[in-house]
Amino acid sequence: MRVLFTYMGAPTKPDEIEDFIFRFLYDIRHHIGLDVPGARAIIRGIAKARARHVRGHYMAIGGKSPLVEYMKEIAKAVSERKGYEIRLGMCYSRPLLEELNWDFDLIFPLYHVYSSSTTERCLLRIRKLFGEKPYVREWWANEKFIRWVRRNIENGLNESGFENPHVVLSVHSLPKRVIDEGDPYEKSHRMLARKVMEAFDLPWEIAYQSRFGRGEWLGPGVPEVLERLKSEGIDEVLLYPLSFIVENVETLYELDVEYGKVANSLGLRYYRAKLNHRDPLLSEAIAEVIENAGGK
Repeated sequence: MRVLFTYMGAPTKPDEIEDFIFRFLYDIRHHIGLDVPGARAIIRGIAKARARHVRGHYMAIGGKSPLVEYMKEIAKAVSERKGYEIRLGMCYSRPLLEELNWDFDLIFPLYHVYSSSTTERCLLRIRKLFGEKPYVREWWANEKFIRWVRRNIENGLNESGFENPHVVLSVHSLPKRVIDEGDPYEKSHRMLARKVMEAFDLPWEIAYQSRFGRGEWLGPGVPEVLERLKSEGIDEVLLYPLSFIVENVETLYELDVEYGKVANSLGLRYYRAKLNHRDPLLSEAIAEVIENAGGK
């Protein structure tokens, strides 16, 4: 059984940021009003400007994003567990899908919650390059995966030393119009959150991160929630990134550095629970989903 793990990708080093942004924006140019004469040059200029801003985030976390490396570790763990041949192919960063000279049997998106903006974009690109292939649509409801999320939160509670924290589950935001058009992303995250948190006797809520650009996005944002919680007399906040399975710039910089500063300025005790992708429960969950999808 040969399985393609896929994701939109992420730059590993600062000098990869511009090309990543360019590939992404050029691919969606039809949807953002940039499918015009001279689009390549226009988008290259946007990518250059955005990259200058994002490089500072990379430098603040040591100059490197571990996302690709950690996803390769997950692939290796699942392969060793089940004997599958697994490779990683990204839409917009290396290892790029178009550089993958390999025939595979099943597509496994590393997005546990389906969205037309993430999972479907990967699937569309794969269809264009390789034709129709069987795929896993989403896998957040797997019981072992839910236990893995709970374990990460439990570890965070133990590490924080908090006695009675308010739990904030952060979800990567999307433009609200995507949800209004029928995307199940928001509803699925809410169902996942309820399943996870039924094991805890703690107050909790969902907040959104990584909003950018114009238009209305899913909210409220994490900073808004932190401000409200402080005004309500909450002293301890444990935050967990429900949208991700491995650490990346959006957890290591946005949640730890940027929102950490917000919490500190408010006088909140704030702890961000970590994503332990090396916990065997995660590779067991993924292997189980692949097996149920026909990977015997």
